[in-house]
Amino acid sequence: MRSQLLISSFLLLLFSTALPAVELQLLWSVKAQFEMPESAVIDAQRQYVYVSNVNEYALDNNGYVSRVSLDGKHVDKRWVTGLNSPTGMAIYNNSLFVADVDALVCIDLELGEISHRFAAPDATDFPVLNDVAISKTGIVFVSGSRSQSVYRLDNKVLSLWLHDKERLSNANGLLVDGKRLLHGGTHWSAFDLASKQRVSFPTITPLLKEFDGITRLTQDQFLVTLVDDAKLWTVKGDGSASAVSNEQWNGIDLHYHAPSGLLAMPQVGGHLSVFKVLGVN
Repeated sequence: MRSQLLISSFLLLLFSTALPAVELQLLWSVKAQFEMPESAVIDAQRQYVYVSNVNEYALDNNGYVSRVSLDGKHVDKRWVTGLNSPTGMAIYNNSLFVADVDALVCIDLELGEISHRFAAPDATDFPVLNDVAISKTGIVFVSGSRSQSVYRLDNKVLSLWLHDKERLSNANGLLVDGKRLLHGGTHWSAFDLASKQRVSFPTITPLLKEFDGITRLTQDQFLVTLVDDAKLWTVKGDGSASAVSNEQWNGIDLHYHAPSGLLAMPQVGGHLSVFKVLGVN
């Protein structure tokens, strides 16, 4: 009996030490004010959170970007209009780059208006541009869900950077991670930015698929959302993955701002929530 208690205590300790350390402290939420929100980006310099509103997937000019004050008290719902179905977004300097079905749209953050549109080279085939990632030097990458491709903006021209029918199936979340590009979708893939060759990444355990949003928490830890799983997951560089909790977050394309420790997450149902991330190590 004593040995069983010792074994049980050991297993409990082992299980406890294996629990994820990440905890989300809700700061505020804006409920049911957005129309099919897809992506959120924190702009600490201007103290805003930007939210893309798909508002039905179509080339209908009904999509828009909302602007919410970083304290959640003020919502400029239709801050920038004139888009079709905007999804992924990323900021570089004074520009907000937005994936919009068949084009990459650049929004001037100071003027609050569209400054450029860069058509995808295969726009007539409806590539369904999905997410945006930008390197520290300003190189913009965009994923194409239907085209199984990644595009690159170079000299104001959006061109095909990589096509991989298998690894880029349902191409989705993007993240520039040093010298590699992390990519979600049906699979989790990593590609070398210089050679475009696939970089080995440990098999994620437990096996996860259909990666949606990808954001970095630490040098060796990422927070991800999945298309068919409402939980949030942490993924480490060794491939180990843990659900943050059993809560059904229903998060989409999220963004962690490391200097402030804030996480912005649009959620199914037209919501936006901002959290303080605790336990990041």
